[in-house]
Amino acid sequence: MSAPARRTRKRRRSAVLPALFACLLATTGLATPAAADPLPPNPRDDPFYAQPSPFPDVPPGTILDARPSTVRALTIPLPFRAWQVKYKSTDTKGKPIADVATIIQPLGPPPAGGRKLVSYQTAQDGLSTDCAPSYSMATGLNVPAVEQAAFAPLLMAGHTVVTADYEGPDSQWTAAINTGHGVLDGIRAAQNFEPAGLAGPKTPTVLWGYSGGALASSWANELQPSYAPELKFAGVAAGGVPADLDYVARKIDGTALSGVYFGAAVGLSRAYPEIDTETLLNAKGKAAFEQIGKGCIAQFSVSHAFQRMRDYVTVPELLEVPAVKKVIKEVTMGQRKPGAPIYYYQGILDELTPSPPVDALVKNYCGKGVPVQYQRYLLGEHVSIAVTGIPGALSYLNDRLAGKRAPSNC
Repeated sequence: MSAPARRTRKRRRSAVLPALFACLLATTGLATPAAADPLPPNPRDDPFYAQPSPFPDVPPGTILDARPSTVRALTIPLPFRAWQVKYKSTDTKGKPIADVATIIQPLGPPPAGGRKLVSYQTAQDGLSTDCAPSYSMATGLNVPAVEQAAFAPLLMAGHTVVTADYEGPDSQWTAAINTGHGVLDGIRAAQNFEPAGLAGPKTPTVLWGYSGGALASSWANELQPSYAPELKFAGVAAGGVPADLDYVARKIDGTALSGVYFGAAVGLSRAYPEIDTETLLNAKGKAAFEQIGKGCIAQFSVSHAFQRMRDYVTVPELLEVPAVKKVIKEVTMGQRKPGAPIYYYQGILDELTPSPPVDALVKNYCGKGVPVQYQRYLLGEHVSIAVTGIPGALSYLNDRLAGKRAPSNC
């Protein structure tokens, strides 16, 4: 990248970031009435997260337990009303599981016309309960403050935000079906959580996420018509979309981002036991998968950077193994018609979620008759566009919540 381009990108980020953080801090007023509240225990040690046994025979989205919560940014308590809800969902193979979501509301009465719902999917991106959004929101750790700053304007507008631990109790990172179900059932739970005062499935609802959160939001949109037909979404905004995991894996293998490939492989092997890691991994691979499986992306993206998968497996190319190819096909977007209009924002030079698969996905969705507004950024890479793309996403979502017709540049 040229020096002028770097300076332009720096100016854009410097203009957006202070505004986002100012917005977040404005909601706190630096008032910390809950500052004495102890930080919650890790989900591993918290009975609230335990899976029911036996599991009750109730529909997906049913609330199993709930409790008040404190939302923190950088460990500072924020003056929002919040709850954690445990609800029934189903995993990749259709087994009942209990997921947890955080429901957040501004203080004060609802706006005229009632509260609307924003399902915000954080970039959970991890293989341990340390990475669970509900835990991160409650401690102010792991969740980047920029994500909280992103949805703060929506809270300030009077909307309710729900963010789900969409990877499930086994942290099935990148597992599409499990992820989509977790998001959809979290929305069901939030819409029907009586203290939130929403209008059930009639609640105007939008979804938003970037990178890993874009994966979750996009899969929820694809699965909604078949899995949760009673839900109606006004729109979905997503950026840095991992549309084709095979393409991404081949692109980043052996690069500074190869740890992401390794982490995704661990997550998918948890969701799909037909990926026989006992046979496919050599001794080095088994040790690596065990280590990676205990961390969040901040750990394994560093520990396994510049590594090639071929050095960890017993086959020439892991992605060519029939069982793996079948799984990759199942988790590739574009096989279904999404239920809601879409706003995608994507960096042309994105090094983690390259643009060609997103370009193809947009063409696919357009061909299915889905209204897609596609914003491509010439400058910026994966991290910077997570910030500079926020204003466009906010504008799109606010218009959908206001009932305006979804635009399309198909």
